[in-house]
Amino acid sequence: MPDPQRIRDALLLHSASCIGKKYLQQLVSQLACLTGAERVLLSQRSSGPHRQLQVLFANDAAGTPHALPCNCQFDNRQPLLLGRGLRQCLPDAGQLAWQSCLAWPLLDGDAHCLGHLALLDARPDFFAPELPALLLPFIERAGAELEQLQQREKQARRQHWQQLHSDILRQNAQGTPLDALLRTVVQQIELALPEWHCSILLLDSRGRLQPVAGPSLPSAYQQRLVGLAPGPMVGSCGAAVWHAKRVVAENLQLHPNWAPYRELAARFELGSCWSEPLIDSKGTVHGTFAVYHRTPSAPTPQAITILEDTARLLALLLENQTIHRQLDSRSQWYRAILQNAADGLSIIDMNGRFLEASDSLCQMLGYSLDELLHMHLWQVVPGSTPQSIRQRLAATGEDGETFESVNRTKDGTLLDVEVSARRLMLDGQPVIWGSARDISQRKALQRILEQQATIDALTGLFNRPTLLTRLETQLQLAQVQHAPLSVLMLDLDHFKQINDRYGHHAGDLVLAALGDALEEVLRESDVAGRIGGEEFCLLLPGLGLHEALDLAERIIDDISELRIQSGHHILAITSSIGVACLQADDDSRTLLARADSALYAAKAAGRHRAVALSADPP
Repeated sequence: MPDPQRIRDALLLHSASCIGKKYLQQLVSQLACLTGAERVLLSQRSSGPHRQLQVLFANDAAGTPHALPCNCQFDNRQPLLLGRGLRQCLPDAGQLAWQSCLAWPLLDGDAHCLGHLALLDARPDFFAPELPALLLPFIERAGAELEQLQQREKQARRQHWQQLHSDILRQNAQGTPLDALLRTVVQQIELALPEWHCSILLLDSRGRLQPVAGPSLPSAYQQRLVGLAPGPMVGSCGAAVWHAKRVVAENLQLHPNWAPYRELAARFELGSCWSEPLIDSKGTVHGTFAVYHRTPSAPTPQAITILEDTARLLALLLENQTIHRQLDSRSQWYRAILQNAADGLSIIDMNGRFLEASDSLCQMLGYSLDELLHMHLWQVVPGSTPQSIRQRLAATGEDGETFESVNRTKDGTLLDVEVSARRLMLDGQPVIWGSARDISQRKALQRILEQQATIDALTGLFNRPTLLTRLETQLQLAQVQHAPLSVLMLDLDHFKQINDRYGHHAGDLVLAALGDALEEVLRESDVAGRIGGEEFCLLLPGLGLHEALDLAERIIDDISELRIQSGHHILAITSSIGVACLQADDDSRTLLARADSALYAAKAAGRHRAVALSADPP
């Protein structure tokens, strides 16, 4: 093997200008070339239900996942150097020809193992003892590059799920049938996670479970679920509904809830079932969302997040359907009253004066009949004038028209109404016959659904798709006006520790408090949004880099002063912020990338600080 010092110098020469994937690829190929090792590979931990290593880069053909022939214990943070006897050290490597092994764990900023870098050779005592120490700086950088690569992949996955949720809510607001939305959710999840076999069971009017979606599960198996009665020991789904909490059966042949159904699970080759109850904002359990695997499997933290997010989305759709049904029933009741008691009827002359009004219209507007007969239409239609009302009445034809309007009641309340109007002849004079229907509840529901499609429910800030749309608008406006525009990327420091130690409810309280704090410090023209997890983005039109940096530091100070109570605990948090200002050739992608790079620099510098980048990093 060449001199270790020469290997270090050559690595510096060939890898110094590389970043990200290129750095990791270059490191693997150069180590293979410079050391002469027969095999060099770089792996990462698999995100699947089993603890495996996935080979990312190697100097020869490599499959994934892969049993790495070195010390693969994820908690071992020391390099491994073996000169011979690898088979005796690792029995699983008994059929491999390797004798010498030099391997390192790749660590993130919190010293957690992300993967491994290994050099393997069939020759005994091939690697020089001083080589691990000389290569340590390259290993540390490889860990940092792998961490950033995994963060980007994690962010891309978050964006995918957020986009799916936004699309589903938008379709719901547009009136897409519920059963079609439920099928779409399941299909999209199975498309992204092919090893997942999803099922949605809903409670019917008798309190029995009925399968409504499960495209990849055998139809014969789903038939066995029809009419399933929930119970404390009824499989995963029946127990999840009964207890109103998640039930995870990692091995269906061993879990006590599945004792009566083990033969059924074996017949249809089902190894595990994770079931999440669908509970709406009022605490009503509508059913379950379940995930099956062909082999025994335990959910990873990422899988738990997907389960919870999907269940919340499905519960929201089901709650919206319940509201729609209630509104439809109420609308039918109103229609019956209108037909039988002439509710909301009025006759108005061409000057806009009330000539007649039904009792229901008087009750709706809060006036007595005598009061209405001394009033004009513009007095109950806010924003109108005598001239505009007369023009509208003159344009009303005999065929009639239906439109939505707003009425002001006697106490000043604004009421959404659906108005039907047509011209009639009364005693030889033209008049307008009209009926008004209160649609305030329907309009309120529409506003709620529109808000749910644009607002992050936890923090009250914009969600990611809406924020990105606002960024495009602000960027175009700034470029046309030649005005400054700054972007802040904010991330809570060590937020995972709060969830791990105090639970996700405490984490939700922290995120909600942060949303309130940001709304207090920002100007009316600023835009704030949650782009996923504990990451936030702020758009600051009109602020240059130095002004934005001053604001970022003030935000950091305000956040550090927050105290959030969760149960008996008082939580304190800190944050890191990356600042970037719009440059001449920027688009939204490059501007966000520079702000994200600044955030990464703030973390790398020790967190709890703001870092500004005025141009792309070298």
